[in-house]
Amino acid sequence: MLGGESAGKDSDLLAVIGLDFLPRGDGVVTRRPLELRLNHTPKGTEPWAKFDEVPNKKFTNFAEVKQTIDFLTDKVCGKSKNIIDKPIVLIIYSPTCPDLTMVDLPGITRIPMAGSDQPDNIE
Repeated sequence: MLGGESAGKDSDLLAVIGLDFLPRGDGVVTRRPLELRLNHTPKGTEPWAKFDEVPNKKFTNFAEVKQTIDFLTDKVCGKSKNIIDKPIVLIIYSPTCPDLTMVDLPGITRIPMAGSDQPDNIE
């Protein structure tokens, strides 16, 4: 999928996965690539996730997964809407998703946001 900022790319990804865990908002929300490693589990099993950057923690609450994506993004990118190419690796186990790896990239941005850390050559 390809599209500009806030074009609905994340909503399409969530429809494939069958879980709601991606942060949403206005402007640039995806500021780090998110590598989604999906693993289909047998019907009846509870979905869970883990992050490479958060070792030894199993996430069963997908609202907490959303908060952790925000935290890991701000940790590397700062809070000024900067975009960094270091990916977040999220591994999901669920009966609602296929065995598939996808990468959610930031949308196409042509003009840096005023008051942000985005470089002039952001496009």
